[in-house]
Amino acid sequence: MKILKIFKALMFVLALLAAGQCAALAVEIPKKPLDRVFYQTVIVPFDYHDKVFLNGEKTDVFGDYKLYERNGRVLVPIRMMSYLAGALDQDKGYWQVNWDEKNPHDVILTNYHQQKTIKLQVNNTTMFVNNEPVALDVPPQNIEGRVVLPLRSISEALDKEVAWLDKLVILSNDVIDLHSPQTLAIKDKIKEKLADVRKEADYENRLWPVAKFDHHIYYIKTTYSETGYIEELYRKTDNGPEVKIDLPGKENFSHHKIIDNELYYISQVNGKSELHIFSFADEKSRKLCDLGNWNPEDGWISDMGYLNNEFYVILHSGDLTMGWENLYKLENGELKEIADGKSFTHFDVAGDYLYFTVFHPMANWANNLFRINLITGEKENLGDPEFTYGILRKAHDDGSVSYSGESLYLDEENIYTLGHKESDPLDQSSVYKISRDGTVQEKITPPAQRFWLVNKKVYYEDSTTGCLVQTDLEGNNRKTITDKRVIDVKFFNGNIYYTAAKEDRGNLRLGELYKYNIAEDREIKLSDKPVHDFYVGKAGVYYNGAGYELGLYKINAQGKNTCLVEDSLYTTLLTDSGIVYTLRYEDGIYFLQ
Repeated sequence: MKILKIFKALMFVLALLAAGQCAALAVEIPKKPLDRVFYQTVIVPFDYHDKVFLNGEKTDVFGDYKLYERNGRVLVPIRMMSYLAGALDQDKGYWQVNWDEKNPHDVILTNYHQQKTIKLQVNNTTMFVNNEPVALDVPPQNIEGRVVLPLRSISEALDKEVAWLDKLVILSNDVIDLHSPQTLAIKDKIKEKLADVRKEADYENRLWPVAKFDHHIYYIKTTYSETGYIEELYRKTDNGPEVKIDLPGKENFSHHKIIDNELYYISQVNGKSELHIFSFADEKSRKLCDLGNWNPEDGWISDMGYLNNEFYVILHSGDLTMGWENLYKLENGELKEIADGKSFTHFDVAGDYLYFTVFHPMANWANNLFRINLITGEKENLGDPEFTYGILRKAHDDGSVSYSGESLYLDEENIYTLGHKESDPLDQSSVYKISRDGTVQEKITPPAQRFWLVNKKVYYEDSTTGCLVQTDLEGNNRKTITDKRVIDVKFFNGNIYYTAAKEDRGNLRLGELYKYNIAEDREIKLSDKPVHDFYVGKAGVYYNGAGYELGLYKINAQGKNTCLVEDSLYTTLLTDSGIVYTLRYEDGIYFLQ
């Protein structure tokens, strides 16, 4: 009797184990339609022409790559796919490919971030992952000097899902539903974009838009030679021929600026550097001032413009590491030095004072907010001496820290800028209000990344959520403008335009475009297409669409999206009458309203 009970118990346990095994075998990883994960994939066409879709963006991958088909199997280059796998998951590190021509059958893939090394050998069905043997279904092969692997072996080697869809290789972290109607609906659009056999337009033939005035497009053309290059200004009217604009001296447009429909640029006359102004209205150039001993070959113009009807310019000398900057004011036709520093992040003028922040990474970063009396030249520090101002300090998950310059605003009584306590690595940058004499400081936002002062309201990007938030100048009455993570933000004509990330997309540089009407407290979605860049002005709202519906789009007053150019853009310039643009794969310069 006892033996019978033991036997029944054992049978019961075995039945449970068997049921568990069957359940485990029945569980499948859910498949997803391609349109849902398109922005988290790499897509390579079998008929490869240097173009892939990488995280939803049409990208040129240059290299002598080729895909093969042998005995019904698709073979792909290890070097190419390992590069794309690293680009797909940048937070997981890049794969370094080591190949020695002395040992042409051996390939070593190393990912230092993952602490992973993969060793492969041509015609060997065993690969070694961190020295542990792993069997391959098919070994690597050497075809025409390229080490290639079948799709399944690539998947095993790089720990990725690899699929084959009508001559498209799809590399991802998800299992793709290849038969889904949503997948099949976008397949041909993807293939059409990747069938593009054109090469990028020659960089030496690139035209750089400067302005649009009346019916004329003005642009810069660069001519290269063995001894250097020459930059020249040209004009083109509608479909007419281009016309070179003759300017005095040797012009340099590297750091030009358009101010009130005039072009400010550097010209070297008789070996001396001068700042000149070209008027689009009469096409005449005039000298503004000498630039002293400063030479554009040794630096650049960091900024220039008018504040309170006075002209200021920042001249940088040297490189980024050891260089230095000087800020000048134009007085009686000559530049007068007002201040100097490692790198000016922002400056503004109110009354008799110039306020500015500097960035000095090779010294003590704190105590970097200043004002100078423009009459007496007296300079004084403002704010808390333990704080760093005008800099966004951002800690990353991998332990690294990045810094970027941010805005500084003035009103009748106060300065508004980002600030953090330099000695406290946990103190995150927030918006501070500081009295213009520097004696009173008040924190008015939680940790923020960017901020804007518009119509006596502070708008900031919350560091924790990425949302756009509004507050008053006291830091009270906070209101979330959008609960989405914003990417780019622009203010125009009583509206806030912004792109917001769609969290299920892997590429967080692409967003959907929205408009928020401040007076009506109303958010309007302008486009659900992925937007790379957008432009807002008197001529309207335009955007550069990405993905398999890439191109230049315009949104009319009724919210209709119209594709103006179904091609890859290279440069764009929004004007009051329309948009000037150049194309990635075509020469020339174009204009559309």
